[in-house]
Amino acid sequence: MKKLIIAILIIAMTVTCVAAFAGCESADYNVGIVQFAPHAALDAANDAFQAKLAELMKAEGKTVKFYDNNATGEVSNATTAAETLVNRNVDMIFAIATPAAQAVQAATKDIPVVFTAVTSAQIAGLTDSNITGVTDLNDVDMQVDLMTKLVHGATKMGILYSTDEPNSELQKNLAVEAMEAKGITVVVQGITDMQGVEPAFNNFKAQGVQCIYIPTDNRLAEGASSVHSANMATEANIPIVCGEAGMNALCGIATYGVNYAKLGEQSAQVAFDILFNGKKPSEIAVVDPVVTADDFSLSEDIAAAIGFTIPDEVLALAK
Repeated sequence: MKKLIIAILIIAMTVTCVAAFAGCESADYNVGIVQFAPHAALDAANDAFQAKLAELMKAEGKTVKFYDNNATGEVSNATTAAETLVNRNVDMIFAIATPAAQAVQAATKDIPVVFTAVTSAQIAGLTDSNITGVTDLNDVDMQVDLMTKLVHGATKMGILYSTDEPNSELQKNLAVEAMEAKGITVVVQGITDMQGVEPAFNNFKAQGVQCIYIPTDNRLAEGASSVHSANMATEANIPIVCGEAGMNALCGIATYGVNYAKLGEQSAQVAFDILFNGKKPSEIAVVDPVVTADDFSLSEDIAAAIGFTIPDEVLALAK
């Protein structure tokens, strides 16, 4: 009887362990992930982060287990995921995109947090001592220069962005400054949901906008295909330069975009320095991306769909 009771207790403890912590599988480090929304850029950052961190740990004879959460673009989901990971007492949380990072920050002041796909940590308020990461701030001047190559002699350009995303607001301001410095008139269209995209294109068309800039904006990145559809449905057919390559492939012509897979790898190195090398987040400065000629991308299919002829000068950049 005593043996039976002991056996039952062992089984009960095992079941409890499975429910409480994913099967009690042993790993040297447990890393939680909160990704704000599912789209190509953020997916690339997430995949590269996991692959690189696992590789770095394996080289040291260590293992890492990931608890991956996607908030599907809902702040409430990001908050729930962050709180769940804190309750699990994971060793670190990787937050992808500003709303996810802000949700994680609100959930913990103790667990180390590494973020990426955040344009400005300062503007986003991600300055607590347990937080550091890798930004995705584009070289906006480089992208505006590209716009002038796409449309020689352009005198009027547009900017489409989400007014409720502080990082998009920052990039919008940088783009306005860069365009006005070139003597270009700027038409700014801010939206709060995707229903505002088609009216924005109608306005761009009515005002004679010749090229449009879209920053690394979570809402517009997730709805990039809808942006392209609106461009065509309104018969605006205006060439677009997006803030990153994943968006650009769905609605833009060309860009010098931040490589989000590289950001994921950089974030993994930061995470490794904290987990394995024992550094504190406060000891690691926020890292900015480096955009080079290798990060140029071209979308000839999009150009053909809107009837836009890509200048030879721009085509040559892809070679």
